[in-house]
Amino acid sequence: MLVRHILSLVFATAGLAACRGGTDRTNGGDSPPPARASVDKDTESGQEGLYTMELSLPDLPPRAEPLRATIERYVDRQKRAFMDSLDAPGARERARELPWDLNLDIAVASRTDRFINVQVDGSAFTGATHPAPIVDSFTYDLETHRVIGIRELFADPRAAEKAFAAEARRQLLTALDDQDEPLASDSEQIAAGTEPGKDHFRVFSLLTGPDNKVHGLTFIFPPYQVASYAAGPQAVDVPSDAFASYLKPEYRGAFR
Repeated sequence: MLVRHILSLVFATAGLAACRGGTDRTNGGDSPPPARASVDKDTESGQEGLYTMELSLPDLPPRAEPLRATIERYVDRQKRAFMDSLDAPGARERARELPWDLNLDIAVASRTDRFINVQVDGSAFTGATHPAPIVDSFTYDLETHRVIGIRELFADPRAAEKAFAAEARRQLLTALDDQDEPLASDSEQIAAGTEPGKDHFRVFSLLTGPDNKVHGLTFIFPPYQVASYAAGPQAVDVPSDAFASYLKPEYRGAFR
């Protein structure tokens, strides 16, 4: 059955963001408590009424300094791209009529004894019909002290992606025929959006259990990748047994 996680694209106020901590999907065991979020609200151009920025960042442990640095660089790139958009012809005039907004909610989504996984749930409104969603993730290896991508977990990344694609397609195609809420997509879009070797499985979270191990991966597809914008982001859970044989030897102990 399709597990569709609808990631919020609603602009949070600074007060709400300050009260909201990162969501830790680890259940039971001796797992660390959820990270608290801190808020850095940039209103540098507020006097001009052109834009607002609302940034919620996770409170990470000292040993995750490389992850913190990666997130800071990511935020800087997002802010620069957003500010550069104001230099387009006529952009400032449009922003004065309807202020632009950059919202980035970055929080710890899951932890195990080997990994910290951070999710980015945000949007950028730059005068278009609707905000552009920003969906990303970062996974930090606590043993090697570096941020790793999905392909770095596997000795045979291509075979692993084929396994991801098979399960994602099965769940998404099933959702097309959901009698209560059919997925706003079609088989061609689903096939294209889950094709292996196209960086389609870049954004993911960890399914965890009370043993502090990874029991599967949740792949998150931004709007337009496998379904319409109106359908929102889509996500599918793939259990470890679907890809465990393709893991690198050094990571097999981190999965169940």
